[in-house]
Amino acid sequence: MKIVDIVFKDLTRSFRSAFAVGMMVIAPLMLTGLIYFAFGGMSGGDVSMTPIKVGVVNADQLPADSVLDAPIGDNIRSMFFDESVEAWITASDYADEESARGAVNAQEIGVAVIIPQNFTERYLSGDQDVQVLIVSDPTLSIGPAVVEDMVTMMIDGVAGGGIAIQTIMERLQANGIQPDLAQIPAWIERYGNWYRDFQRDLFHNPDKAAYVIVAPSAGDTDTADPIQKMMGLTMAGQMIFFAFFTGAYSMMSILREEEEGTLARLFTTPTDRTSILTGKFIAVFITILLQGLVLMVAGYFAFGIRWGNLGGVALALTGQIVAATGLGVLLIAFVKSTKQGGPVLGGGLTAMGMLGGLFTANMPNAMPAAMNMIANFTPQGWVLKAWRMAIDGQPAIDLLIPFAVMVAMGVGMFAIGAVMFRKRFA
Repeated sequence: MKIVDIVFKDLTRSFRSAFAVGMMVIAPLMLTGLIYFAFGGMSGGDVSMTPIKVGVVNADQLPADSVLDAPIGDNIRSMFFDESVEAWITASDYADEESARGAVNAQEIGVAVIIPQNFTERYLSGDQDVQVLIVSDPTLSIGPAVVEDMVTMMIDGVAGGGIAIQTIMERLQANGIQPDLAQIPAWIERYGNWYRDFQRDLFHNPDKAAYVIVAPSAGDTDTADPIQKMMGLTMAGQMIFFAFFTGAYSMMSILREEEEGTLARLFTTPTDRTSILTGKFIAVFITILLQGLVLMVAGYFAFGIRWGNLGGVALALTGQIVAATGLGVLLIAFVKSTKQGGPVLGGGLTAMGMLGGLFTANMPNAMPAAMNMIANFTPQGWVLKAWRMAIDGQPAIDLLIPFAVMVAMGVGMFAIGAVMFRKRFA
């Protein structure tokens, strides 16, 4: 019962401290929230695009002797007025380039597509200088790129149509059949209809594509949303960092009680010192456990983080608790007073967190190879590795090696720190 009393006393003292609660729960949530509000608007899986306002100037005219029924400029213009894009493109006609540029400058439209005069004639004659001019608002990035791709695909389609007509004529001639030039408009129309339907299926019905590439799933808990996964790794990095801080801060109760004189009085009671230290160690263990559970639940509901399957999460969280408790015991064993505790915890844990990759957890390739190697010698690095695997949806069996390393490190550090405490208070 003495051990239980000590555990209850230390837990009560920890959770009554506003500073402790702030560092255990509020700080990691706030830091993760800052990143969430920067990128979190994309984490819901909604890939809809902000509507693009496009202005079109079509000065193109059909040459008198052309076999086409309409100038290429009309086809380019019709793309932006097609019903298949009306959900994300709002198109308007402008009389000339000057008025379109003025609309862009006034931010009435985001992109202006200017098709020059005699574009069809010059393009079909092989003129390399003819081009469709795209003027855009410099503050935009996605909209102009989409419009440019649409224009490029249409012009590529025209080039493909020319190749198709040439191929048909060569095949007819090879078979001794004289091509009927009157059929060319019909061939162009058939090709144009096919190319238009192909483009619609490509962007609006990708399941009809001739070749479909599907990324393999890592499991039911895996998410196709990279922003959501980034948030999970960010939250994991913060949770690990503050879990190790909590482990060391909670063990500072020994130093506070030593300075206050209550520890010496406790040693004069019939309770043996092993029971006293065991009670304090158990209190630290429970504190870190509760901290981890609270942060995981908060991360799930606040940021939509999917932590992984139950087995993997259990191994990662348990390993984190053991490693953080062990390191906390070891660090405080070297500290002589609470005044020394601040620099040791602040400097030591921050340095180890950086070496363990906690501050670049959402950027796995941000650290050089040498730093990634150093992370393998820190408990924080192994805890992060376990959480990364859990969030990726890997089965629990794959986490057994990181779990074993975390437990071994935690038990080793705990044992060294416990021996030092026993000698100190002998």
